[in-house]
Amino acid sequence: MPRQQAPLSLEYILLGFLEQKPIHGYDLYKQITEFDAVSLVWRIKQSQLYALLDRLEEEGLISSHIIPGETRPNRKQFQITSVGHQTFLAWRKSPVHHSRDIRIEFLAKVHFALLDDPTDVLDLIDDQKETCLEWQTGFQNDLMNTSEDQVYERIVFDYRIHQTQGTLDWLESTRKEIGKLINKTTRSK
Repeated sequence: MPRQQAPLSLEYILLGFLEQKPIHGYDLYKQITEFDAVSLVWRIKQSQLYALLDRLEEEGLISSHIIPGETRPNRKQFQITSVGHQTFLAWRKSPVHHSRDIRIEFLAKVHFALLDDPTDVLDLIDDQKETCLEWQTGFQNDLMNTSEDQVYERIVFDYRIHQTQGTLDWLESTRKEIGKLINKTTRSK
């Protein structure tokens, strides 16, 4: 039996778009290529998109049906399943586990959480800060356990400590920005 692969972050992003509404493959392709957090880093060909959609459908995370075309060819419309919805929510609400994933995956989670409920972003930020603090502690321990002769290793760990601190500072700034948005929304109700 082949090993089941875990979805990639791009697949979760596809689920996020399908969470909004059922959509045809080509329209989904246009949305993804216009979504800056994805299009600036990942280049996806239509054929790759359809392969990912097929994989998500095989895993039961999405389903599809054919919509007959009167003046054009039949089109396949995709929608998220209840399993896909639960999988997407679990992903969206969990912190990323590698600093390299902050720029795309975490920002995608923030994007989709903002569409649903901005207060979820605060919880996500708090969880991510906790995860970042764990990284930082690990890097500090690694740095303390290197000798003065291990110059390159010390430079790398020092970089990681500073990078993580920058991420923590940014998370706090983002938390304040989301707090302003929530307060503004609450006052306008």
